Amino acid sequence: MEVGYASCMAEKKSAALVNHIAFVVDRSGSMRSIKAQVVKVFNNQLNTVQRNAVSAGQKTFLSTFMFHSTVDKPRHFATAVEDVPKLALNDFKLGGSTALLDAVGTAITRLQKAKSATSKNTSFLVIVITDGHENASRYYTKKLKGLIQTVQKSGRWSLAFLVPPSSRGSLTRFGIPKGNVTVWDANAKGTKVMDEKLSAGLSTFYKARASGKKSVTAFFTTDMSKVDVKTLSALKDVSKGFTRWTVDKERSIRDFVNTKLQASPALRKKLGDAYETGRGFYELTKPETVQPKKNIAILDKKTKAIFGGDEARKVLGLPAGSNVKVKPGNHLNYSIFVESTSNNRKLVRGTTLLYLQ
Repeated sequence: MEVGYASCMAEKKSAALVNHIAFVVDRSGSMRSIKAQVVKVFNNQLNTVQRNAVSAGQKTFLSTFMFHSTVDKPRHFATAVEDVPKLALNDFKLGGSTALLDAVGTAITRLQKAKSATSKNTSFLVIVITDGHENASRYYTKKLKGLIQTVQKSGRWSLAFLVPPSSRGSLTRFGIPKGNVTVWDANAKGTKVMDEKLSAGLSTFYKARASGKKSVTAFFTTDMSKVDVKTLSALKDVSKGFTRWTVDKERSIRDFVNTKLQASPALRKKLGDAYETGRGFYELTKPETVQPKKNIAILDKKTKAIFGGDEARKVLGLPAGSNVKVKPGNHLNYSIFVESTSNNRKLVRGTTLLYLQ
């Protein structure tokens, strides 16, 4: 009876969570060459939100704001996500300049008036997509910074920006967390990467909400503490394919491996006479960017099992085909290892190095 009661209460707690997600999308003339791809990304992310809302049991409302020289009337506002229709190509009309600040300010101001906006169980996520620089705002140029600071102080608002590389630094003056800003290139490849980053970020947001958090500061950063243990345990253990060493002092990966090999004829016979690029996996100790071509390995500290390959990337929520900022997290039972493609990678004293046999 007690177990049933606890289960019931847990379900009620999850059901009580409410999310307002807003997409703020640039439709200025410069988006013309990727119009079809952006529409596809929007529809993919609509599916992503709908899927996460159902699986997490979190009531979600969606709003969509589009802008160019001015900010359009919302395509839909605070609409139950399951009722939001897909975007048609003809719905995404392009032209004009980039009133970015007005668009963000308008979205925040409107959402502040949404139903249940002041409830402690309601969180807001504003996702801004633009390929250019602010050049047309008239209303929020001076007051947007204060508005952003106000909503972020509530602890229930997250703002995430996808911007061109040259615009990333300008967002710091508004107090947007670095982990909530990423860059993309306005071409076919760039929109594909954007799609993957958004899917991973939305998954991060819903997991954070389920864990009790009300906002995120690392929307575009994969938190390695969120290891899917059940899925991981089903993967193949490849530990027999690695030699593992403890790093005794800071030095380059090449020097460390060569020292180990020179000291042991048996190791040289087994592993070769000298270090080979790509065979070493260093232990992740700080947030850093991992390229899509680099392999990942996960070490279970209790069983000493090692899991790797594409499936390990999926378990960690790493999107395929794009660079992704990752951080170790605080998961006590696992260590994350990244393939080194450099001869000069500095190894941290006390960490473990995995070396392919």
